Amino acid sequence: MATASFCDPCSEADKSLTATRYCSDCEERLCTECAESHCRFKAFKSHHVIDLSSIGSTILMSAKKHCNVHSEMLLDYYCTDHDIVCCRACISNEHRICRNVLPLELASKDVKKSALFNDVMEDMTHLITTLNALDNNRQSNLQSMEESKSTITKKIRAVKSKFLKHIDDLERELTTTLSSLQRKHEMEINKQKQEISQVLVNVIENKNEMDFLRDHGSKNQLFIFLRQQVTNIHSAEAKIQQIVSDSQEFNITFDEKKDGKLESLGSLLEYVQPCQVQYKPKKFQQAHIKAEPMKNILGFEKDTVLKLNTNVVNNPFSVSVTNNNKLLITNIASSNPKLYVYRDCKDYETEIAFSSAPDGVAVIPGTDRAVITLPSEGSIQFINTTDMTKSNKVNVGFTCYGIAAGRDRFTLVVQVALSKH
Repeated sequence: MATASFCDPCSEADKSLTATRYCSDCEERLCTECAESHCRFKAFKSHHVIDLSSIGSTILMSAKKHCNVHSEMLLDYYCTDHDIVCCRACISNEHRICRNVLPLELASKDVKKSALFNDVMEDMTHLITTLNALDNNRQSNLQSMEESKSTITKKIRAVKSKFLKHIDDLERELTTTLSSLQRKHEMEINKQKQEISQVLVNVIENKNEMDFLRDHGSKNQLFIFLRQQVTNIHSAEAKIQQIVSDSQEFNITFDEKKDGKLESLGSLLEYVQPCQVQYKPKKFQQAHIKAEPMKNILGFEKDTVLKLNTNVVNNPFSVSVTNNNKLLITNIASSNPKLYVYRDCKDYETEIAFSSAPDGVAVIPGTDRAVITLPSEGSIQFINTTDMTKSNKVNVGFTCYGIAAGRDRFTLVVQVALSKH
């Protein structure tokens, strides 16, 4: 575009006429005369020409119209077999044998009423709500720590009145430690607030743009934008899950010294608990793509036989297979508490040692994580299946043995012994 206030076609002809209208399909500003001419042409009759004043300053047209592979070609087809928007050249090169290739105009028909549109709108609203809740939670934690600091300072001064001579030095020591803890946690929380704000701004911008495209954009633009937002939402969900996983609610209390000795006034105790805000991503559905029918299992046949080294894996118990075809085997021998990893379900790759004997193992579907039960500790341990490293350990509060993992929840199995009467 030439400038923010002049007609773009006229500017190409070295004319400076004030723009009053905007074509969202051509992404050009138009003067009154050009707007009237624009609407008279048959090829442009379906274009969306609106008042220039109705365009918000925060709306950015990020929906791509040209192919990433063939930059000179417009995106005008949708392959339902590969779930991708593509150009004519892509159809000829990559999708010649695909049976379900639709013109973009047909694929985007009734897109504003589709399940995809509703899902993306709901997910964006869900993301904004969660991000606002996270931000409020972080702010509330800051305020509660500030209140705790005030309360603790008063307690420290109350204890101070019981002592006479050495009280000032002890008070300064505790106050300094308190301020140091306060600053340490403030830095962590403020860093998380910045991450939250960044994701929130991006999601709100995308939400505003989709509102604009819904009201003023073409179906093609809205459809392309929706397809792009699926990836953006997955990225935002991953970032939110990371923030939730990394977020902890800090609190500091004062343990008053009761014995009357002058060695110290007391001690400061930190309490850390998981963030109270939880996030569960919504599932996407596409109304215009038919789901493939479930195939019946007709039979089973033996594939690979894996011979284990019984001198090492002397008590194998539970197995699971990762998305990249790695076999995980727990060894519940208390003298050798390990998880063994076999590449392609046949070649030994590595092993992971635990603090106690692992029992059940399950891979979380659609992720690069697995979870192990540690019955003697009443805990579960997460594993990164990409680099095969241990992640965070969670105390579940009871002795659990087997485990089944879904994308949104775990099922823990508690072993119960029944006596005969």
